[in-house]
Amino acid sequence: MKYVVTKQFKFEAAHRLLRNYSGKCTNNHGHSWLVTLHLEGTELDEKDMLIDFQELKILKTWIDENLDHASLLWENDPMCNYIRESGQRMYTTAKNPTSEHIAEVILKEAIRLFDNSRIRVRAIEVNETCTTGAKIIC
Repeated sequence: MKYVVTKQFKFEAAHRLLRNYSGKCTNNHGHSWLVTLHLEGTELDEKDMLIDFQELKILKTWIDENLDHASLLWENDPMCNYIRESGQRMYTTAKNPTSEHIAEVILKEAIRLFDNSRIRVRAIEVNETCTTGAKIIC
């Protein structure tokens, strides 16, 4: 039997797309982002849980410290200098800060935090609006 647990996290952040992109999303704009973490395993612990949901809050802490109320920008975006000089929050990415790439960033952190001999990250989903998002299935 396989168990899958999910936990959702919300954060607010702005982004814009510049790298090889020429649509309306070149303008800095904000979203209410929704992240859904999926963990799986075949064995429950001594509390009959795959993992205590309270233990998942560590990913929310990482999101809050790095992404929440920040400008998510490609590392070569010229706006990085202004954001840095003005002392505003910023998180830079190696690729365009698309939903797909933000999912990659959060997935990497989730794997670091949660993958072990009993549990593995099954998927991460990142929605930038209520109708659009990206999901990575491991």
